[in-house]
Amino acid sequence: MNCSSADRCGACALLGVDYQEQLKRKRSEVESLLRSYGIRSMVHPVAGMEEPYHYRNKVIANISMKAGRISYGMYEENSHRVVYAPQCLLQNKVLNDILAGLKEEMDRLHIKAYGFGGVLKQVLLRIGVSSGQVLVVFVTSQDLFPGRAELVKRLVARFDCVRSVVQNTNFRDTSVVLGEREKVLYGPGFVVDDILGVRFKISSRSFYQVNPLQTEVLYSKAIELAAPTAGTRLFDAYCGIGTIGLCTAARTGCSVTGVEINRDAVRDAIANARHSKIANARFYCADVKQFMRDFDAPADVLILDPPRSGCDAAFLQSVRKLSPARIVYISCNPATQARDVAMLSGQYRIGDAWPVDMFPHTSHIENIITLDLK
Repeated sequence: MNCSSADRCGACALLGVDYQEQLKRKRSEVESLLRSYGIRSMVHPVAGMEEPYHYRNKVIANISMKAGRISYGMYEENSHRVVYAPQCLLQNKVLNDILAGLKEEMDRLHIKAYGFGGVLKQVLLRIGVSSGQVLVVFVTSQDLFPGRAELVKRLVARFDCVRSVVQNTNFRDTSVVLGEREKVLYGPGFVVDDILGVRFKISSRSFYQVNPLQTEVLYSKAIELAAPTAGTRLFDAYCGIGTIGLCTAARTGCSVTGVEINRDAVRDAIANARHSKIANARFYCADVKQFMRDFDAPADVLILDPPRSGCDAAFLQSVRKLSPARIVYISCNPATQARDVAMLSGQYRIGDAWPVDMFPHTSHIENIITLDLK
């Protein structure tokens, strides 16, 4: 497939490369990064997709104007120029259609973009693929959003799948999309989706993997490698809204302790556990490294999926203190993962690496690696 905007957008840098060749390159990249830290793990073939298109369940469309009409898309690489890409090959098709419909309705209502006499900065869309529900978030520079009521009315009349509409106000001019203030304009303010039979509530701020099909591949492999049983005590660091911890608890019956610093995410994790009737999981809002340092209960397995920056020295010291028998380390950045794993190699035996292609046609790769206490 070809995209007329690919050369300027830069989001799908590998679109012109045969997909099987992409997977080979990504496997080689993981091997190279591990070896650069002296790690000789077996790197398994990358788990790819049968249909590696339209997989993104989340879209952030930057809003601009062209010839007096709304334009939307991603920023051109290394700039703030919006590249209009009406039928992105990576984004969910329903979300592409909603963006196109929103453009038509905003033009009819003469709504202007921020910087062009209006207040609208971005539109964030999320879809629960299993439920078909869509969340629409209008990100504005101020609370007053002229035309808001009529736009919402037309949007929900035109698209039955739109379950919730939210206005997020971001007063700052930074690269951070969402501000602190939100107002629900329609619906409950969230949508739901299922992973491995467990239902999750997804709001504007929820960390949720963007590729739902590959998320099930990733989590299934992580649970297999963790190998928990009903008696296993599993610690889920950086747990977010509880996705992997709850999937593991539901599938294996193990007890889960999840820790996350984002209060909204923890609230959602607790609600998700209650909704799915999973009683063997507990979630805490805390700085994970401090919580682990003070944690006085044993942990058999540690699952962690940290930010791209990886783990700092204080966190790794807390891991050494906790001394779980097995660590399952999931990362969207194998470079920082390799660095962190090497720092634990004095206490842990490093196992195999299992890459999963969560982001086809991009340079990114997700990887799982196991560590066993010596």
